[in-house]
Amino acid sequence: MTTNEIIIVTTAFVTYVFGILAKRFNWLESNYIPVQNLLIGIIAGLLVYYGGLNTSLISSVIVCCAAALTAGGAYDLGKVGKDDK
Repeated sequence: MTTNEIIIVTTAFVTYVFGILAKRFNWLESNYIPVQNLLIGIIAGLLVYYGGLNTSLISSVIVCCAAALTAGGAYDLGKVGKDDK
């Protein structure tokens, strides 16, 4: 695995866990969870950039935001077709 793949998987996993926790403990309304995911992506992008990996700031933030928003979408996609019982 390359460093970029590790960063993407880690960002997606952290976002997925925070999404589950936000819905379980209701610390955010469901409408604000994508904003939470975007903030996680931005923070991860900044950590990647300032962590010394040879990448540009814009590139690292975009990749991490994409991973974070994709994880949130994957969580919601898993809920499609299930009954709310």
